[in-house]
Amino acid sequence: MRRKPDVYAVIMAGGGGTRFWPWSRDTRPKQILPILSSRTMIRETVERIRPLVPREKTLIVTSRSQAGRLRQEVPQIPRRNLLLEPRGKNTAPCLTLAALQVHARNPEAVMIALPADHHIGRKREFLRTLGKAAEFASRGDFLLTLGVPPDRPETGYGYIQKGGLLGRVRGTPVYKARAFREKPTLAKAGAYLRRGDYLWNSGIFAWRADAFLSAVEEFLPGLHRPLQEILPFLGKRGQGKALDRAYARCPSISVDYGILEKARNVALLECRFGWSDVGSWSVLWNLRPKDKQGNVHLRGEESSPAKTLCIDSSGCVLRGEEKLIAVLGMKDTVAVEAGKAILVCPRRRSQDVPRVLEELKRRGWREYL
Repeated sequence: MRRKPDVYAVIMAGGGGTRFWPWSRDTRPKQILPILSSRTMIRETVERIRPLVPREKTLIVTSRSQAGRLRQEVPQIPRRNLLLEPRGKNTAPCLTLAALQVHARNPEAVMIALPADHHIGRKREFLRTLGKAAEFASRGDFLLTLGVPPDRPETGYGYIQKGGLLGRVRGTPVYKARAFREKPTLAKAGAYLRRGDYLWNSGIFAWRADAFLSAVEEFLPGLHRPLQEILPFLGKRGQGKALDRAYARCPSISVDYGILEKARNVALLECRFGWSDVGSWSVLWNLRPKDKQGNVHLRGEESSPAKTLCIDSSGCVLRGEEKLIAVLGMKDTVAVEAGKAILVCPRRRSQDVPRVLEELKRRGWREYL
């Protein structure tokens, strides 16, 4: 009888959520906002994983600037399980830091890595799938990623091409990941959909801590060496300063580009639990209830719920905090007011909102960041 794996959850919660500006700000990032419900996204993520992974084995990686707010949102997570990066350097350093922590507790433990900004429609299926992923990952040195069968040609997601069958876990097939593709053009996304062997890259992973650290050493030695130097300080008083020194030398690189696109032991498990990456205002049009004209009206803060009004308009996403938001004769438009700033853009351009922040920085208008 196969032994049940020792499973840790690693929640990546350090991003700035710039595509949700002006609601999301430097001091109020996306993961501590109630974007999909009355609960913040980080609280939803922690509670969603809890039936599979206990709180004492749930780790959250975030930036030091966000630590205070996160502790308020999830006080049930032990303080030592909140891993604080000196600065965000993409997912490879983030996950390596977490893997070192998990490895120190149990080198053979499986870590399930997941972002804090996902929508999951079918929570029971989500937990069943993660249980299968952890079981398969515990069998050896596979780096397993979850892929989502696409239902439309989406240009905002990365894709993974499905290869040959590697094995099964509780009757579910696990495939070799043949190739990773970055966010495609609309034409390429349509071709991937027609082919049928491309899946959306969910950004959810499962692997043994020792297997992942071996991959970091092989493919990202410039990341592995500095972070190895923090080992004597883990959980001790000097950990913060050791991290400062290490992160100053670490490259800023994603785990997909730095490791998964190069490794030959990447496995792929299809998931069907109603997944969506909550990455921009346009995504909320797919996820939130609509009025008869297909408009999404998002509530403001409870203390001052602003009103929204649509006349002869369709396909819009509206949200205000203090002022009335009214649109007339508009189609597929985002109109958002928050924190003394207003954003208006076509819904299809909501992925480009970070360009607004770049211009604000260039002009020195930091009070709006």
